[in-house]
Amino acid sequence: MQASIMSFCLKNACAADASMDDVLKLAAKEGIGNVEVYAGGWEFDGDIRPASEALKKVADDVGVSLPTMGSGTRLGHLGAERETCMATLKAEAEACAILGGSVMTLPIVDGQPIAPDQPNATVGVRFERMLSELVAQLQELADHASNFGVELAVLNHCFLVYLSWHQKWLSILSERSNVGACVDPGNYLHYGHQEPVGACEELAPYAKMARAGGVVRVPEEEVIAGFKKSGDFRPWGATLFDEGEIDQAACYGALAAGGFDGYVSLKTAGSSPDGPLAAIRHSWKKMGEAIAK
Repeated sequence: MQASIMSFCLKNACAADASMDDVLKLAAKEGIGNVEVYAGGWEFDGDIRPASEALKKVADDVGVSLPTMGSGTRLGHLGAERETCMATLKAEAEACAILGGSVMTLPIVDGQPIAPDQPNATVGVRFERMLSELVAQLQELADHASNFGVELAVLNHCFLVYLSWHQKWLSILSERSNVGACVDPGNYLHYGHQEPVGACEELAPYAKMARAGGVVRVPEEEVIAGFKKSGDFRPWGATLFDEGEIDQAACYGALAAGGFDGYVSLKTAGSSPDGPLAAIRHSWKKMGEAIAK
């Protein structure tokens, strides 16, 4: 099991106009050898594939590896948008390989896509009814990605696929060896209020990658005040890796016991009175210690 960090996380310690080149240079300066490039936060002109070739040269020059890539393109759209998103995802899988990566994470649509003129439009489409379409799209993308040696790791990062059993059955029913789960313990709490260690135990045989971050329970009075003010319901917040509700070492122990030996990518570092870089340094160190256990 190896530690990595998301470019999304590192960018918080960079200037507002920082490029992906700047993010990689910061990682090298901090002695961080593995970076997960998040395509959703990467600004480039034109096709992602030539942009990846240029970024790979920068990574090689500064001595940073890019073993994984995070897509910001959601799988599961219907109609014309399906083809547009599928084309983007296929290009991103190729970009992952160009960067030197072997795993690409991807999110599923953030709700239940359904035309408003359908009979059940008012209640949406539950996971089970969307499953056939999601499996078909995963199979198509997986077949393309396999040509480039890339595995797909489905995130628990939305309100359609957010529980461990959702990821498990997508992995099984896709019937593709390069399809599995990206296990994010914090997201099980955030989206589904699911106990993280048990989720890691269930998904260990299907895990292709993991993401990490500390999650803290927001005091009830703050949740209530925020809801009254804006209607937002936010019972969870980000914190330093070794603080909050997650037994981090137990999560990675459960993954290791089930055979997972991939990358764990730091997604959020929390906050420090000394600034974002101090929080990153602290959480990076503590994540490494948790993985070592």
